Amino acid sequence: MSDDFETIGSGEKPRETESPVVPADDRPKYRTKRVRRFMFWTKFLGFFLILFLVAGIIGGVGAFFYAKPRYELAQSFNLDELKKIEIASRIFDRNGIELGRIFVQNRRPVTLDEVSNNFINALLAAEDSRFYQHKGVDLIGVTRALYYAVRSKELNQGASTITQQLARQTFELKDQTISRKVTEMFLASRIEREFSKQQILEFYLNRIYFGSGYYGIASAAEGYLGKDPSRLTPVEGATLAATVPNPYHRSPRSFPETSMRWRNHVLTRMAEEGFIDEDTKDRAIKSKVVTIPRGNITGKSAYVYEKVRQEVIDLLGKEAVSKGGFQIHTTIDSEIQNIAESQLKDQLDKIEERPDFAHPTRAQYKAKKAAFRESATPDQTFPAPTYLQGAVLMLDNRTGAIIASVGGRDFSDSMFDRTTQGRRPIGTAFKPFVYATAFEAGYFPGTLVDDIPMDARKVMIGGTTGILGEWGPESLENKYENRITARRALAKSKNSASVRLGQKVGNSKVVDLATKAGMKFAGDLQKFNATFLGRNPTSLDELCLAYTIFPNSGRRPDKSFIISNIKDSSGKVIYSPQISMKADRVIDRYTAYQISSILNDSFAYGTAKKAREKYGLEEFPVAGKTGTEYDFTDNWFVGYTSEVTCVVWSGFDSTKTIFPEAFSSDTVLPVWSQVMNAAAQTFEPKPFLPPADAEQAEICLKSGELASDRCYETVTKANGITSQVRTTYIEFLRPGTGIETVCVLHGGKRRNLSQPQLTSDGLIRPQIVVAATAEPVLPIAPTIIGTGDPYNSISPVIRARVAVVPAESAEQEADRLEADENNAIRATPVDNNGIPVARPAIIATPEEEIPENRVALPPPEPIQFE
Repeated sequence: MSDDFETIGSGEKPRETESPVVPADDRPKYRTKRVRRFMFWTKFLGFFLILFLVAGIIGGVGAFFYAKPRYELAQSFNLDELKKIEIASRIFDRNGIELGRIFVQNRRPVTLDEVSNNFINALLAAEDSRFYQHKGVDLIGVTRALYYAVRSKELNQGASTITQQLARQTFELKDQTISRKVTEMFLASRIEREFSKQQILEFYLNRIYFGSGYYGIASAAEGYLGKDPSRLTPVEGATLAATVPNPYHRSPRSFPETSMRWRNHVLTRMAEEGFIDEDTKDRAIKSKVVTIPRGNITGKSAYVYEKVRQEVIDLLGKEAVSKGGFQIHTTIDSEIQNIAESQLKDQLDKIEERPDFAHPTRAQYKAKKAAFRESATPDQTFPAPTYLQGAVLMLDNRTGAIIASVGGRDFSDSMFDRTTQGRRPIGTAFKPFVYATAFEAGYFPGTLVDDIPMDARKVMIGGTTGILGEWGPESLENKYENRITARRALAKSKNSASVRLGQKVGNSKVVDLATKAGMKFAGDLQKFNATFLGRNPTSLDELCLAYTIFPNSGRRPDKSFIISNIKDSSGKVIYSPQISMKADRVIDRYTAYQISSILNDSFAYGTAKKAREKYGLEEFPVAGKTGTEYDFTDNWFVGYTSEVTCVVWSGFDSTKTIFPEAFSSDTVLPVWSQVMNAAAQTFEPKPFLPPADAEQAEICLKSGELASDRCYETVTKANGITSQVRTTYIEFLRPGTGIETVCVLHGGKRRNLSQPQLTSDGLIRPQIVVAATAEPVLPIAPTIIGTGDPYNSISPVIRARVAVVPAESAEQEADRLEADENNAIRATPVDNNGIPVARPAIIATPEEEIPENRVALPPPEPIQFE
């Protein structure tokens, strides 16, 4: 042995070692050892082979019995469930604009053709690059996922295929166990046999969750990026695909940095799989994805959304609504709705900025609420808001359809819908029902009422001493006008005069009429005179419906509604409301027109005149009434055109003074004016027309009686020039209205009318003016009068037709001549001082014919002066 080592060290080739020669006598023994060794190993290996075989058989049998129930479970699932996904029910306005969605899972299904290939490629690269090669379970993919996990020391790729994920999410296989995984694999293989790859991918795209409440690619693309899924770019597709494994922590809105890191990983995988080239990948990695602000998935107006949601549940049931897929068409006009919301918000913000506003503001409440949330535990709640509130409601006069509805200032602070759930005193907005009751009882707008101080004890508002306050005229500078017409008293919202008129007709009759109009009364308050000034609490919905009796000639819709129809997922109409008017007429056509006529006057010289003077209300026929409650706790404005009625309210949920001298003409009238301007663009207003058989009468403004030839007053203008002004206006009356006396103020001694006459121009006039049988005095020869009969010598009239002049100052009366408030015919002045010429009228029977003996000559030559 040592010699061999020495040989190696010297570089010499070692000598070959000769095998030992076994002596002949020892050869049998040597063979015996080899046989024994072979037999040992054979037995040893055989034992283990048998052992492994037995173990394999046992394992196979065990695996069979373990897998069998999982396989049977996988076979038991109904694969039709893959097609059944919850679809959000969509809410539309009357013009087909989406307002919001009702859902448990916010989802809008799309077909595969409606999804950008950029997203599909990103999804396949990130989740299942061998989707089109495997049969539901990808063993190579599992191996690759393990390899990348070891190399990067974190799990970058999932081992589940898209088909497995679809099976897991559809059939709620969420527990983290081997049993669940085996079932999932069997189920995935079964799905692959039943459906095509395209179908499976489409099922998956519409079902997966992307975080932030978005289910399916369509909702995710719209919610995160504001884009249709067909328009996604590679970087946007990679961003959304990266959220699938962990929707919360990879949300591009909530965790932009984490989202960008995983997005870049997806872009790298897309390049590795050949979906994009390296240049595209590099540009995409350097780009930035900008998400849109999270919108309100219930729509801009949460009050409308909640109203619709509750009604749909009541109509269809909660279980059906939870499945979704309905198309809910509403009566809302989104443009008017948006204006109502923005105008109300802006106006209430302005009120809170007033120096005399002494209450917590919405901004202060929001700040405190935000601070509270930073330290609050989940079981703690922040108190309800006490800041100034408001509400708006607009209805279609003929159907009761809700065109706009704003239930409060901020739904996130208070879900209380003040259009239907809130009940507040309506103040002076109740007065039209007092006057309507009086007109139904035989009074008319020309009836005189006393506008003088009233003892507060007769109304019991504001104490039991002193006189009744006059907050109704919307001004602290109110002046008592002694005796005025009912028309003027309502247009200027005179409190004392209105209470006196209500006392004449009686509380019970006023309450009965208002009840028929749809208002509700409870308790003993209705028995007292305070009812005449709107002390009874009412909701916006009740008041708005009640006011529709005026533009509807005495009738009103049966009820208000917001859903016009509901369609199922196939487009079949499964619900539409029954639209009808109340069978009974609350007031007659004559009263309805008279109230509308008076409330139209309020925009000219009454409590609503600021609407056009200050707030930009456009020139179209409109009628309305302010409503200020005692102590300025609630402000209302209710008004209408021929097509729509709108109510605006502002106040607190509990009784508080808004601010000192808070008149509704200053707080809510601006909102109403702008909302009605918007409505007039879609719902074109038409004139308020009197009934065809209504009788016209010329009434003296001062006496409320039939006008005489002497109903003039002298008005002195600012420049000292005086003029005679006709103090009359034209009133439309129901046939048979008893007007028995001629104006006592201007006609001298009171004279009863034995037989009022209807003249040829359609006006009721007293018989004492000109006898109905009087023969007209005609010229015996042609009269040379020049062109056009400028002096009315052939066609005279009995009295001047001049503008109606309310009982105001002389200067105001003169200025109002040009306004022609009651469409009266103006007299033609004959000299520079503006004194009108009375134009005598010929009273003729229908059978009389007046000869036309008129010769028209050319005008004379002008006189030449030197």
